Amino acid sequence: MPALTSKPLQTPPTPPRLPGQTPLPSVPQAAKSPLADIRRRRNAEAVDAWRRAGLALAARDAAGAAFWLDRVCRLAPDDGRPRFERALLLAATGDSAAPTALAEIAERFDHADAWIALARLRYAEGAHEEAAAALAALLSRHEVPPVLKDGGSFEAFARGIAFGAGRAGWRGAAGGQIVGEGPDGAGLLGAPDLVAICRHEGVALPAGQGIKGWVAYPAAAWRVPRLTLVDRNGARRTVTPGRRLGPSEHMPFGERHGFRIGPARLAGLVPPFTIETEYGGVLAGTPIDPAALAALKPDRARRRAPVLPPRAPLCAVMPAYRDAVATADAIATFRRAAPRCPLVVVDDASPEPALVCLLDREAAAGRIVLRRHRRNRGFPAAANAGIAIARRLAAGCDILLLNADILLPPSAPARLHDALYRAPDIASVTPLSNEATIMSYPARTGGNPVPDEAATVEFDALCRRTNGRTLIDIPTAIGFCMAIRHDALDAVGGFDATLFAQGYGEENDWCRRAARRGWRHVGAPGIFVAHRGSVSFGPGAAGLRARNLALLERRHPGYATLVAAHETTDPLHGARRRLDIARFAAGRCGRGAVALVTHDHGGGIARVVDARVAALREAGLRPILLSPDLVGPDGTISKTGPTRLADGSSAAYPNLTFDLSREMAGLVDLLRREDVRHVEFHHTLGHAPAIRTLATRLGVPTDHVVHDYSPFCKRVHLVGPHRRYCGEPDAAGCADCVATAGSDLNDPIAPASLRARSAREFATARQIIVPSADTAARLRRHFPGIAITISPWEDDAGLPPPAPPPRGVPRLVALAGGIGAPKGYDLLIDCARDAAARDLPLSFLLAGASEDDTALIATGRVRITGTYREGEAQALLRGSGAVLGFLPSIWPETWCFALGELWRAGLNVIGFDIGAPADRIRATGWGAVLPLGLPPARINDVLLTWQPPPRTIGAPALPSPLFRPF
Repeated sequence: MPALTSKPLQTPPTPPRLPGQTPLPSVPQAAKSPLADIRRRRNAEAVDAWRRAGLALAARDAAGAAFWLDRVCRLAPDDGRPRFERALLLAATGDSAAPTALAEIAERFDHADAWIALARLRYAEGAHEEAAAALAALLSRHEVPPVLKDGGSFEAFARGIAFGAGRAGWRGAAGGQIVGEGPDGAGLLGAPDLVAICRHEGVALPAGQGIKGWVAYPAAAWRVPRLTLVDRNGARRTVTPGRRLGPSEHMPFGERHGFRIGPARLAGLVPPFTIETEYGGVLAGTPIDPAALAALKPDRARRRAPVLPPRAPLCAVMPAYRDAVATADAIATFRRAAPRCPLVVVDDASPEPALVCLLDREAAAGRIVLRRHRRNRGFPAAANAGIAIARRLAAGCDILLLNADILLPPSAPARLHDALYRAPDIASVTPLSNEATIMSYPARTGGNPVPDEAATVEFDALCRRTNGRTLIDIPTAIGFCMAIRHDALDAVGGFDATLFAQGYGEENDWCRRAARRGWRHVGAPGIFVAHRGSVSFGPGAAGLRARNLALLERRHPGYATLVAAHETTDPLHGARRRLDIARFAAGRCGRGAVALVTHDHGGGIARVVDARVAALREAGLRPILLSPDLVGPDGTISKTGPTRLADGSSAAYPNLTFDLSREMAGLVDLLRREDVRHVEFHHTLGHAPAIRTLATRLGVPTDHVVHDYSPFCKRVHLVGPHRRYCGEPDAAGCADCVATAGSDLNDPIAPASLRARSAREFATARQIIVPSADTAARLRRHFPGIAITISPWEDDAGLPPPAPPPRGVPRLVALAGGIGAPKGYDLLIDCARDAAARDLPLSFLLAGASEDDTALIATGRVRITGTYREGEAQALLRGSGAVLGFLPSIWPETWCFALGELWRAGLNVIGFDIGAPADRIRATGWGAVLPLGLPPARINDVLLTWQPPPRTIGAPALPSPLFRPF
């Protein structure tokens, strides 16, 4: 058989859109989100890095390809494709991390090529059982490819791995049939699941009077699907997909095949049309009648005044299609929650034998009433069928519509049923859930962790205790768990299965049709039902959702605006906040708490605050973090936002926010109940000015922890209009600077008033804590007589001295962190351009990011890793080949964690004679300080030639970190 080696794939010269960068909704230019701008910029940077990786691969530059692929992975952390190429490169270069990297891709994305590469690698290493396990995973869920990527025989590949593991042969699937080698019986490698292997993804969309869409086989990305168009009477016509559309966000390793069926092709056929795959699957979005969709008119029903009817019995309806385990849990929790309520389950032609068997057992045991469809008809049709059966079982009953991926707490069905009869015009009731769009909790946008049954019961008990019988009007029910009153169902009819196909939007349409007839829909925040979410939908769901939302807007003009208005006003905020307050109170500490006021910009302040949180917890105190919530629901960023609370634990309290202009008293009351002992002000950026009065209102001491120069500089970093150190002028000079360059603070206070206010606050503070003597000296110049505690953030004396850089070789100089104007971006790009212009043997590596990565990379002398996570800097720096560190910061930094990162990476550091870094470099002797304002050419000359003096000064006894709980 061929040698089992791993070869890196060639990167496509023009990579498709990276997953995570799907097109954003069209909005007016003035309202475009800054977050969207950042996303687009990162996408462009990722595409450029992937292109450079491809060029490096073509040039057989493994190290360069690895660097650029690492950068792509940092810029697009959820995209599996660059991670897979990086793993292949690790395998090709014999890196010991390759098996783990390949296994991660194979398991996370169930990617066939990753399973094959992992099996090859393990076989080559002599790990035959591990190779067999990887191949078995492939054979169980993927079709056998006709050939391997390198042109080799799959049969020979599988035979070798099977025999190496002592197996008699192997079994797989191809073309819907079992294939393989070896005698029948036990001992064969592989157990193909034909249902999983024959699965498809795709969607059909209206295109004028015709149909367009795409289809893919996740288990056989190389196969071109064969489709069949079937009309209402069973007439069949073959459809051949045309151009390849490439991967998508939901299918990063898939191959989508687009198709288009024009009106001429539909002539003589009777709608609606179904599109089937060669394996009998039905494409999402079908049955479809493009002419009827094109002619769709707005709903114009007349309003009437509903009357509260006598209470009817309750029956539950649950359409089921995929995931036997989730469905079993849903049925079991329903039976425990409502043991006497009938449950009708509609098997919508499930392709999963395990689910079919489960439902048969449940029906035989009398726990459900089962209806089975011969072909898949979609959620709306399945719901309608179940409702019809339920209403025959109990004439005129109310309906509890349930997804097959929910977990119900005790008595939830009865409480939802009771809520239907609180007012004459209530048509539907929806509970809170972890994943329920506008009814989501804790985060209002969904995406919350799925609780297990025990946690669901706890959440529900909390909701019941906190929000009781509260009902809140909502524009639409959410179909995962939707109680429907019988007379509303009589008046409105069922779901529109023809219009909404497999689902998405059918309950919204029903609710808006009901609203036009005088009914309303309410949320019940006193009830909580867990929801796994999207169990029955795959990558085609995004296209189906977009299609159906467009149809919904056409039938109900203004629907999107209605929902947007609901999200803006957020009438459920109070209910969610009460829940957060209750959960927050449960974490109360008997020894009291400390409030830490900080910003949300990360960086060194976040690092110090995290350390304080840990120290306070160790001392038995509860840290309470107060930071500004600056991102609106539409992604826009404001300069000032409500104050958000957290406690540094894994629990999230996203609704625990306070608008200080009207809710300061509420915040103070909450903190008093927590027995706050003192307030630490780390930064007030983004906060309303009222936050500064917090300690006074609580009647507790204040500590000011100074991280920058915001007490007297409205630009924070002492960098003026010309992107240079300002020299610290008087208040009048500061006013001129702000008038020209603007302010980084959201507070409109004038510079002179700012200094006066800071002087008053410092005078009454219990402590003023700074990390360096340089910071203390600068503060004392502006605020004479204040008492300052110097507490270094790190212990430089505990670091080993770095080795001197080698002589006479090209030098790679490393920088760390985020590089903007104060951190020396202009100097860095000027140095890079000078190095290129003079063709110096000098280049730069930035472990981090900058204000404009593209411009720096374009110099040809700078490589940039992308933003790293806490704790990753050392690995990036030590593995880079850098021989010297560079700290181009032009402001008097109060500490500088980047300097410590460079030292810990074993690098001497060249910096400028300003701020705490200069003092630290002098004190240790681990580098050199240059005069501020030195020309770039002279800086480069130093970076190329610097060596430590013959006798390096040892690290003196520096002040040890004193910042500990008090």
